[in-house]
Amino acid sequence: MTSYTRRDMLAGAAGIGLSTSLGVNQARSNTGGLFKLGVASGDPWPDGIVLWTRLVRDALAADGGMGETPVEVIWELARDERFQDIARTGVTLAMPELGHSVHVEVGGLEPGRAYWYRFRSGGDESPTGRTRTAPALGQQVPRLRFAAAACQHWMYGNWAAYRRMAEEDLDFVLHLGDYIYEAPSSSAAAAKQKVRDVPFDVPKTLADYRLMHSWYKTDPAIQQAHAACPWIAIWDDHDVENDYAGNHAPARPPTAAFLRQRAAAYQAYWEHMPLRSAQRPLGPDAQLYRRLAFGDLVDLVMLDERQYRSPLACPPPAPKLDRNHLVSAGECADAFDPQRTMLGLDQEAWLARCLAEPARARWLLLGQQLMFSPFERKRGSGTGFDTDGWGGYAAAHQRIIDLIAARPNRDTVVLGGDIHGFVASNVPARRQELRSNPVSAHIVCGAISSRLGDHRNYVASLPENPHIQFVDAERHGYTRCTFTRDSASFEFRAVDDVRDPASGIATLAAYETRWGIAGLQRV
Repeated sequence: MTSYTRRDMLAGAAGIGLSTSLGVNQARSNTGGLFKLGVASGDPWPDGIVLWTRLVRDALAADGGMGETPVEVIWELARDERFQDIARTGVTLAMPELGHSVHVEVGGLEPGRAYWYRFRSGGDESPTGRTRTAPALGQQVPRLRFAAAACQHWMYGNWAAYRRMAEEDLDFVLHLGDYIYEAPSSSAAAAKQKVRDVPFDVPKTLADYRLMHSWYKTDPAIQQAHAACPWIAIWDDHDVENDYAGNHAPARPPTAAFLRQRAAAYQAYWEHMPLRSAQRPLGPDAQLYRRLAFGDLVDLVMLDERQYRSPLACPPPAPKLDRNHLVSAGECADAFDPQRTMLGLDQEAWLARCLAEPARARWLLLGQQLMFSPFERKRGSGTGFDTDGWGGYAAAHQRIIDLIAARPNRDTVVLGGDIHGFVASNVPARRQELRSNPVSAHIVCGAISSRLGDHRNYVASLPENPHIQFVDAERHGYTRCTFTRDSASFEFRAVDDVRDPASGIATLAAYETRWGIAGLQRV
């Protein structure tokens, strides 16, 4: 595995006073002393793992109530859950300029096995977490099972989905963006759907984003899911600001001002996620696209579709917000400009190399934020596409589809999130010829708790989209993904009631793809 040297980011901005007047109708975790935000692990390699925690005395304080003093933290990693067989241990400092977060990159471990870990500081001991290293490159792996998740707005549901996820026997969780939501919705429809409050204003500074992340982390269910297995995560727009595109934000602030906000959001995201030092931001920049392998079975390529993209196509005139909107191809020629990019030149070239080189494993899995298949949606008497999605970057989209199509073994699966619904789809070879032969299977994982997508429009649009086999934007949950040598299956796991923190869960539908045969079939 490759590691990257990054320069330290300068210590962050001062916080602003935030209102805490809103009530909260869901219990939060207030136990654990300094470890109120729980523990996590992530980005498993065959010989190592990232162990994470963040020390706070007060989750509602801008600095976590920790002040400006570094704090010593002892960590332990064991081969058994009773910690009688210690594999690695050490001491690190939780630094104030990093929000007193801890990211321990433990090496020298055995591939493909479970470990247990914990932290101690100031007389407090953290909960115990369970993690797992990746199988060695080339090692025979009969099965890999993980959950794909995204879109967890605090206000519009409780997180029974994470509670049920923690009960699964998973190798890891793949989180595809919108870990936090930067703003509540003020619409009347949204107010009717609200389940619980967030006692903060819209974040702009590092202190603001730290507060939002720490609030989300107080939920017991998400702490359970983080402690149950390692996570592999990528951000999306709401982790910074809705519908932002590269250096551009919907309200069109000066570029320098928005980059300061983006730097704050990226720093807080890194501080609260089990990410390696290679992913630590340098100001408003951070390299989150990366590649992980799981033996001879799965080669995982993670993409960042926010940081490097061109501005949204066909923006409305100011002072209207430069937000996603549904447009027809005839009124938005800009979307088809070959100079427009979703990934940026460097990341697209890197992805091209990943897709062009000989296979490192049986399956190649693309983890990305958006719905990747084309989706022609009903719009008046015709159809349109969302400018924030791949439709607004049509030429770049086709370039990537062509790279997938050139792979000889039809071994590629694309996962996505963002649209707040479950989708099972094939990826057609020509994005403007939806009946063209499929080159890949595509699964959209659903939303943990965010307001659901436009189910009625999605279903009404299916006749225009023969490559889409299933769509459901009436239920919340996640997708359980199981890869074996000959097939990959995807179970849409939907909670009974997103308002109920103890809700049950059931499989809404299941699809599979066979290795060497592009496309999905229902099972």
